[in-house]
Amino acid sequence: MPPRDITLDDHRQRIRRVLLHIEQHLDEPLSLETLAAIACFSPFHFHRLFAAHVGETLHGYVRRLRLERGAMRLAHGEENVTGVALQAGYETPAAFTRAFRERFGVSPTDYRKERTMERCLEREGTEGMTAVEETMPIEADMRKFPETRVLFARRTGPYGTVAAGAWEALMKFAYSRRLMAKDTLLIGISHDDPSVTPEESIRYDACMTFTGDVKPEGEVGVKTIAGGRYAVFLHKGPYERFAQTYRSIFSRWLPESSEKLRDAPCFEIYLNRDPRRTKPENLRTEIWVPVG
Repeated sequence: MPPRDITLDDHRQRIRRVLLHIEQHLDEPLSLETLAAIACFSPFHFHRLFAAHVGETLHGYVRRLRLERGAMRLAHGEENVTGVALQAGYETPAAFTRAFRERFGVSPTDYRKERTMERCLEREGTEGMTAVEETMPIEADMRKFPETRVLFARRTGPYGTVAAGAWEALMKFAYSRRLMAKDTLLIGISHDDPSVTPEESIRYDACMTFTGDVKPEGEVGVKTIAGGRYAVFLHKGPYERFAQTYRSIFSRWLPESSEKLRDAPCFEIYLNRDPRRTKPENLRTEIWVPVG
């Protein structure tokens, strides 16, 4: 590998460590000095390198993720605005409300009302609908998932277009190193809600379990999927219908259950080893939703 490529890959790996740290510690103080140290860059250069690789300033990236997670908490949780504001790193509800209104165009209170109304309309609209709607899973299998290290490749953009690229990068890496085994799990992590996050900023991780020591390289890194309790749903059919199944889970199952969402991303376990050789109607996917 030419020296230029080695340097670029090294920078990618360092920025990737920072992105994972931010995602795992979003409720904690995230100073420029701390994140620069994780990346092993000087604070003076780090914020420029971060913006060059990520396409957003460090402050803007952290601020956006905190506001978007605040929106998710308002939409699906029972926390009051003050609690959500403090968890998002704002000292006062007023400061959070100003930032939230700037980002979403409405106050946190009005946003919660709008999302609650949307869920009610969705529940009403599913009654007497098509066979597809009627077969959507609303019964959950409650399971424990152990904390698991995975190899992953991330792409950013609309789920329907970036997932294939992420899997192509990961599988090229895995097959060239003979990492695929019978018990390998293929996992997709959809970090963002398309109704909350701008399409161009949506994060998708193609992941696979592995054993032994594997050195990250290029687009492929190593991360840990949080262990804990999950509600598991079986999606039957094409991946293009994931949005319908997620809508069924969050608009029908979650409000009727006594469960509360946990601060961890949902993920999908693909049960078909090679979807290219499987008819779309025969595809089977488990959707794991983290609950407290």
